[in-house]
Amino acid sequence: MRHFLILTAILLLMVHAPLHAGSKDTPVATGELLKDFVHPQVNFSPGTESNSEARKYQGIPSIERAPDGRLWAGWYAGPINEDRFNYVMAATSGDDGKTWSDLKFVINPDGDGPRRASDPCFWLDPSGKLWLFWWMNGGGLNVTMSITTENPDAEKPTWTEPRALFPGVMINKPIVTRDGEWLMPAAIWKQDKSCRVMVSPDQGRTWALRGAANVPPDRRNCDEPMLVERQDGSLWLLVRTTGYGIGDSVSTDGGRTWTEVKDHLQQTTSRFYLRRLASGNLLLIKHNGIDERGRGRNHLTAYLSADDGKSWKGGLLLDARDTVSYPDATQAPDGTIYVIYDWNRADEKHILMTTFTEADVLSGKYGSSVARQRVLINHATGINPKPWRKKQRVTSLNQHEKAAAQLKGPGTELKPVNGEIRDVKLGEAIFSNRSYTFHDQLPQFLHGGHFVFSTMENTEVVCNTPGVVYTVTPLPERNKDSVTKELQEQGFELAAVPEFVLFLMPGGREIPGNVCSVYQRRVAAGDRIKVGKWGVLFTTPR
Repeated sequence: MRHFLILTAILLLMVHAPLHAGSKDTPVATGELLKDFVHPQVNFSPGTESNSEARKYQGIPSIERAPDGRLWAGWYAGPINEDRFNYVMAATSGDDGKTWSDLKFVINPDGDGPRRASDPCFWLDPSGKLWLFWWMNGGGLNVTMSITTENPDAEKPTWTEPRALFPGVMINKPIVTRDGEWLMPAAIWKQDKSCRVMVSPDQGRTWALRGAANVPPDRRNCDEPMLVERQDGSLWLLVRTTGYGIGDSVSTDGGRTWTEVKDHLQQTTSRFYLRRLASGNLLLIKHNGIDERGRGRNHLTAYLSADDGKSWKGGLLLDARDTVSYPDATQAPDGTIYVIYDWNRADEKHILMTTFTEADVLSGKYGSSVARQRVLINHATGINPKPWRKKQRVTSLNQHEKAAAQLKGPGTELKPVNGEIRDVKLGEAIFSNRSYTFHDQLPQFLHGGHFVFSTMENTEVVCNTPGVVYTVTPLPERNKDSVTKELQEQGFELAAVPEFVLFLMPGGREIPGNVCSVYQRRVAAGDRIKVGKWGVLFTTPR
């Protein structure tokens, strides 16, 4: 009997061994990450170059609480938008967020590009050390950096020198597993196995790649993965996706292998927030109702789950306005939850905080004694010129001056190979897998016409009748995803129509890459047109 039990135990070990066999972590050679670049010191005496008037764009915040209650908030800013001029900054509060300091420091790798600092994340580790992570990219670099302090409750703590950790962008807080490992969600955009899990077995001194999850190409966006360890020991990864909102993946071997990311929860394409609270419940902050996709970055709402995400309860509306986005959170020992988010990054430029309890979430009302809404952490006052609305580039102007006169005549009748024909309506969706809507800058001659509603990456039609067809896409120097070359190869020519912003991003945002031009062509019955990412086909009424 004893021999039988021993043999059974050996067989059980053999069954479970393949989960870890042959799947070692891949250490990161941190000395190679920065190559010949030496990161400058953190600027603890920021001047006029980053003051309130200089910041004409800011958002993407993070928050953390030091052991004795000091709050730290970080975000990034720039003179225009998300570009090579971005830099990270931080402010602090010693009175539980009632008042906030001016900028305590600024992290700016180059000052004027090509490298920028963005996507900051504050995190308090189990020992009480405060970490600030940020992403440095551009100029051939793509790396997560960090600084730490041992005395985060001080108004002016001592910080370490900047240190490179691993390739890719980390924007969401690490977790500490029941085995004591630190797991960090990270990403390297636009590639397979983009949602990476980095591991540190020695409290952040060294990092290695543990494993990665794959997002299907038609769902791949900015990833922004978030991790929790579930009660059964498995790891649950939630991922920002396009066309659906939030995807998920599961690992049952400590993060070495992952199921393919699948659609999980609907919301607009944007960052959400997930963490385990001290009670054991999960906190999820997303846009709109738990089963609603929504049409923009609004109705930021908090939910709780007592069963590891199988079901969600409550629904505390944090902010219903458009252009509220990118929540991050932390929790105090008394259970108070602190959430930071941004509002209207290029106009109001508000960094805001709200506080509440689990009871508030379950009741759907700010009813507790600690509840506060829309606490202003910072407000930049620079006026954003939104230069993408203007024809700034000489090459762009020259091209339009030499462009052909707009074609007249009836539009062709299009038969989609994929997608469907829809009427053009301002404010309505343009792509079937994006939460982008028609801007009111759309040229008047396209109003009342029709367009092909399909995925952003693949539009194909057959022309049933002779007529005129227009395709809208950015010029190549405006956006690397221009389909100008594809159009020219199919006989399209640039039309002498002024550039315009085609669509609004979720939450009503405009970006320079959405400044578009019109290409045109006369077609015959039976002609086939195909464009990739991204062009939009239009016809005018016949």
